[in-house]
Amino acid sequence: MRTVKRNRILKILAVVVLSVILISTSKTITNSQRAKAVDFLSPSLKAVHSFFTSIRNMMPFASLREENRILRERINLLNRKVEEMKMVASDNDRLKSLIDFRKTIPFTTVPAQVIGRDPSNWSNSIIVDKGLNGGVKQNRAVLSTKGLVGRVLEVGRYSSKILLVTDPNSKVGVMIQRNRHGGILTGRPDGKCKMIYIALDSDVVPGDKVITAGFGVIFPKDILVGEVVRVDKEPGRLYKSALIKTAEDLSRLEEVLCIK
Repeated sequence: MRTVKRNRILKILAVVVLSVILISTSKTITNSQRAKAVDFLSPSLKAVHSFFTSIRNMMPFASLREENRILRERINLLNRKVEEMKMVASDNDRLKSLIDFRKTIPFTTVPAQVIGRDPSNWSNSIIVDKGLNGGVKQNRAVLSTKGLVGRVLEVGRYSSKILLVTDPNSKVGVMIQRNRHGGILTGRPDGKCKMIYIALDSDVVPGDKVITAGFGVIFPKDILVGEVVRVDKEPGRLYKSALIKTAEDLSRLEEVLCIK
């Protein structure tokens, strides 16, 4: 349909142009008649001029479209390389931080990379790429550069399962750093932590730091666990409890340190 319409327009324009040529060159038409005829055809001539001007202006776009396509591909490639460089830089910074942190703690540790999460316990346990062959031992604490992560639950030859402190089965002896009041940190089904058995007369407040108490042989003393978010007094209980935000975002772990 468009082709038919375009052909019709071209035929009309050709007739107009031919008419102008014939009028201009005819010797039987007087000057006044020629002037009137040209005036009559003037709108058509303007249309012809505009048409060919548009065609002339559009001609370079065929080559420009190909050039733009090539440039867009190059820009996309450069953007991908920039993003890759950002990821490499981020990985290097994170690993450097991990190495520097290892030098500041009084424990021998095994660095391990998080390679997955337990499908049966997605939010509260992780799988790392080090096991018995890498020096990882069962029931040893696991840290990040920001604080306590959990403990080694199961050990294979080349990988291990880490139970996070947010798991309901996790129990850690902790205390408020400021006043040294103790309690037990336990995980919750919603992936958060709760400190229980806080003395009723404790002046614990939101913002207080929570650290490990060092009871038992699994968790060394004075490791940062998190921060008090809310303090509660449950009816009928002889102690306070507190909601704890972990120092590390355990849902975004990429590397950990397993204490030997």
